[in-house]
Amino acid sequence: MELRFTRDTIRNISSVLIRHPAFLGVTIGILAAFSQALLISAGGPEAYGFCVACHTRDLVNGITNIVAGTTLALAPISKNSLLPVMSVAGVLIGGYISATLHREHRIKKGTRIEYLLYFLAGVAVLNLAMIFGGCPYRAALRTGYGDLTAILFIVSMAAGVILGAYLILKKAEREDA
Repeated sequence: MELRFTRDTIRNISSVLIRHPAFLGVTIGILAAFSQALLISAGGPEAYGFCVACHTRDLVNGITNIVAGTTLALAPISKNSLLPVMSVAGVLIGGYISATLHREHRIKKGTRIEYLLYFLAGVAVLNLAMIFGGCPYRAALRTGYGDLTAILFIVSMAAGVILGAYLILKKAEREDA
C-alpha cells in the first residue's frame, strides 16, 4: 500500500503541527539547548541561558559603563561582547511586533496608581530574582545540572502562578457579575 500526500495535505499537516504546543515546546527546547552550548563556549556561565533578570542587569550595567565610564559588574559573556546582552530588547521588540501583526496588542487602561503598582511589582520581581537566583530559565537549567533546590523553586513558582491565575479569574468574575 502506497501513501501519497498532496501539497495541500502536507501543508495542512504542517500547519497543525507548527501550532501544536508540544511541537513548539520541543523546538524551543532544542533552540535553548543549542544557544546554551554557544553561551558556554563563548565564556558564559553554565546556568546562563535566557534570563530576563540577569540580561536586564547586564544591559543596564553595560550601558551605564559605556555612558558614565563606571565599572559595574557584568557576566563574562556580556563583558567579552561589544554590546551588552540585547536579548531583553529583542524579546520586547519581537513581542510587540508579533502582537501588532496578530492584532493582539491592546493597551490596558488604568489609573496612575495601578501603573505605579505594576512598575513597583516589576522592580520587586527583578530584584528578588537577582537576590534569590529566581529566574525560571536559570532554575530549569540548574535542574538539568541536578540542583534539587532549583526543583523546589520551580514547584514553588508553579504554585504561585496557579494561585495568581486563580485570583485574577476570581477578580474577573466579580467584575463581570
